[in-house]
Amino acid sequence: MNNNIESLDDFLTQNTEKKEETTNTKIEDEFAKLLNDFINQDRKEGGEPQEETLDGFLSQPEGGLESFITSSEQAKENLVSSEPQILQSNNQLTSSNQIEVINNLSELANIQTTSVEKKQNEFEDKINLKDEERELARAVTNFRDGVISLAEKKNLKAPETEYTENMLYPNYKPSVGKKIAKYLLDCWDIINKYDPENMKRLSKDAGDEEFLNFAESLTDTDMQLAIISYVEILINMEICEVSYEQKREIIQKNRIKKELYDEYMELQERRSLFIQKLKEKNFPINAEKLIGNYFKAAQKDADGAYKALTKNPAMFSPIEFDKIHPKFFGLIKVTPEDGIKANQKIGEFIKKLKV
Repeated sequence: MNNNIESLDDFLTQNTEKKEETTNTKIEDEFAKLLNDFINQDRKEGGEPQEETLDGFLSQPEGGLESFITSSEQAKENLVSSEPQILQSNNQLTSSNQIEVINNLSELANIQTTSVEKKQNEFEDKINLKDEERELARAVTNFRDGVISLAEKKNLKAPETEYTENMLYPNYKPSVGKKIAKYLLDCWDIINKYDPENMKRLSKDAGDEEFLNFAESLTDTDMQLAIISYVEILINMEICEVSYEQKREIIQKNRIKKELYDEYMELQERRSLFIQKLKEKNFPINAEKLIGNYFKAAQKDADGAYKALTKNPAMFSPIEFDKIHPKFFGLIKVTPEDGIKANQKIGEFIKKLKV
């Protein structure tokens, strides 16, 4: 009998190790159920089930250990053959549940974000602001919502303002900042009337950090929103002011550069016209050198350079005697007096010239 008990224990141990190696939980559960049925199968008809003994189990006709093994193998084969159908059914159910869960989550997410997205879309559809201006506009909107809620709780009239989000497009301007600052002062009166006791805790010269610490100590969410948004407005206004000044400096620099460039192009055009007119008269002088040296001198002394140009052009470029034609078919040679006369003609021509 002891040998039989040890054999059964070994069998049960082996079956337990096999169950740990398989990955199908359905087969493991069916084996456990079948084992319990065999152990508890000796029941009296119409009476309470009695405890099964090992000797009785082994001495059963058409039963015992061999019957248990045979039944177990048949049950295992049945479960293995039905496994694909079970898995397919489970997969269909899982897929259906996944679709339903995803749809429910999407619907819930849409419900939760509808109001926020609608408000943001309505604002962004009106005007397309830059980052600095958009942050300022949102801070002002949050501050206004908080102040309106506070005013309604105390039956106070919420302040009105000339400021609108459209004024921040395309860029922030100091005039818009003044309107926002006036609105903040008007709303501050509502905040003081709403909770005068707590407001006494703030110092007159409170900074951003003190305001934020004060807001954290409050229990009223509307007042917290108003205080925090107030700090955000001050910060974003400062950012917009700095950005505005930087943009203004850039615009001024670009304007100066454009003026210098236009002036340079105008001088180049005038220079070209001077040279062209002088060349058309075939004066015995280097026109490019004459006008080039004149414009260089004009940068230091415009009036003095012009007087010299009209009275003594040779000062900027010497007369080229080889370009003066001899008189009487070359019978009379060129003299220094001819050079002086050419110099005077050039000066008089330039003086009358309008370019």
